[in-house]
Amino acid sequence: MPQTPIGPKDTLGDIYYKTYTEEARGDAPHQAPWGLKQKDTFLEFGPCRDWFLNLFPPGEVNRQRARTHDGLYHAFVVGEANTRAANHQIVREWRMMVKELEKTKVAFAEEKAKFDSEKKSEVWGREGLRSKLRAAEELLSKERAEWKEVCKKDNQRTFAARSKITDLEAQNATLIKKVEDIESDKERVEAELKAQVASRDKDLHAKDVEIAELKRRLREQTDKSESLEIDLEAERVKAATAEEAKQKANEARDISTPALNIAQTITLKCN
Repeated sequence: MPQTPIGPKDTLGDIYYKTYTEEARGDAPHQAPWGLKQKDTFLEFGPCRDWFLNLFPPGEVNRQRARTHDGLYHAFVVGEANTRAANHQIVREWRMMVKELEKTKVAFAEEKAKFDSEKKSEVWGREGLRSKLRAAEELLSKERAEWKEVCKKDNQRTFAARSKITDLEAQNATLIKKVEDIESDKERVEAELKAQVASRDKDLHAKDVEIAELKRRLREQTDKSESLEIDLEAERVKAATAEEAKQKANEARDISTPALNIAQTITLKCN
């Protein structure tokens, strides 16, 4: 597993967990890098959070991190439901135990009063008194042992519940980081799309300018072509007029030549 880079604001606990590898520290004893002091209590948020974050060995932290979100959610729901149900039963048993303890205290007080009465009447001897005292002490000892066992189970369940909460907080932080990364990628993609749209708009504008220029040139060429057609037609008309004048001149010449010859002949005869 690649090591996680150490940040400038990382605590000793952060460094402890980020630098863990099974090959290097797998068999080393877990020494939680707590900053807890002996005077700290769990009435404040800081010590509680420190206890939660550094409670579990790195191997377990990595195992939980490897779970899927559905797996974590399933484990949390099942564990939380069982913890709640166990706490409910502990409260019920504790209430019953307290009631039994109160009854025992009342019975003990009654026995003690009876003992005092019997002692005064010297009916109860020393051995009888010691036997009753031992019975009362054994009863109290049994009640204390049961109470300690209930407290032990409650502490174990509370410990498990707190451990699950710590895991969920870590998963929540991971999900928040993923959401932030997705939002960042979304903003980057949107910026790239906007830049591409702007570039395409710029290209389309350039194409529009180019098309307008080509249309202008086409109109100029069309106007020139029409002007050339007009000039060509005028030249054709002029050429046709010149040809017609030439033909008329030739016809006149053809007519005038015989007449001139006749006139010259007449002139010679007269001479």
